[in-house]
Amino acid sequence: IAHGQEMAADRGYIWDDPRNAWTRSTLAHNIVTVDGVNQNNRPCDSRLELFGIGAGVEVVQASANAYSQCDRYQRTCALVQIPGEMTYAVDLFRVRGGKRHQYGFHCNGGLVGIQGANPAPLDEKIEWLKNLRAANPKGAFTATWEQQGVRMALTALSPVDRLLVVDAPGWRSGKGSELNAPPVQQVLAERRDEVGVASHYAAVMSPHTGEASPILSARLIVDDPDSGDMAVAVEREGCTDYILSSPRGAARQYGPIVMAGRFGFASVDSKGRLLRAYLLNGTELRCGERRLTLSRSRIPLRVVSVEGRTFSLEEDIPKDMPPVGAYLLAGGTGYEIESTGRRSVTVRDYPALACEVVEVLNSAEFET
Repeated sequence: IAHGQEMAADRGYIWDDPRNAWTRSTLAHNIVTVDGVNQNNRPCDSRLELFGIGAGVEVVQASANAYSQCDRYQRTCALVQIPGEMTYAVDLFRVRGGKRHQYGFHCNGGLVGIQGANPAPLDEKIEWLKNLRAANPKGAFTATWEQQGVRMALTALSPVDRLLVVDAPGWRSGKGSELNAPPVQQVLAERRDEVGVASHYAAVMSPHTGEASPILSARLIVDDPDSGDMAVAVEREGCTDYILSSPRGAARQYGPIVMAGRFGFASVDSKGRLLRAYLLNGTELRCGERRLTLSRSRIPLRVVSVEGRTFSLEEDIPKDMPPVGAYLLAGGTGYEIESTGRRSVTVRDYPALACEVVEVLNSAEFET
């Protein structure tokens, strides 16, 4: 939702209407479809791996065993605040396994243009989809939708074998005008390998009003297939934002930034000065002479019992425990810390799940 308009949307579920076969399918969602089939693992478990807020950025990362043919299905999303009450999102999607990956994205409104690709009619059939067009982009491409004066630009930075542009059903319920809702335009960024494909998708989503996006350019500056490390540089007027993601958290150089951690954000002005920075689940983020450091990336706490929203702990809270408002992972999900006692942690909003260990995510931030 941006500028008062819902933009990138979930199609919803039509329940006992036959068309629910489309709206409940993987291909109908803004996610990666593998081998052209729905997510097929049963049970399909997911796990929250990171989440946090600081220095004008919000981040969430999760993995799932969504497909039996995949041993990695992981997504990292960062929402960045910029002046003028605007935001943009960076989407990093890592998938390994299967022979065909399709990163899908659709948006409310209509597709008004694609830069970096020239799709032509395609004589191919995909159930539920119409008006298929295809292109073979040589590099990054940007697709733009418009809805009642608000535009959404999706810039896909990773190399793909083929770009499909299709008309997909726009239904969102089985009632009223939704029965005959017009189609939505969807892009599918496709990668193939008959032996087995491993994909790193990086995309920047920029909602804006008027013709010009606040994003001047974006590029993928690190894409390491072995470690899974990825980094995106987003150029705005007067500064460049760096969004850094590392599944293992090992120290490495990302352009002008050095990070040892699993997520980092840094905004650097045209003179190389650090304007703001955020480090989550790491020990160091450095740009020039400015440095964020933490003694350890996360703090494991052994749990002896759970009651309501409180975890009772085996040992005293450590001295380097972060303040109230920090985040912890427990039982595959996460919580914000509301308060701590000598041997207890109480979380906000939701009942605490029974588990043996909770892990507090350490973070540090800087703003000028």
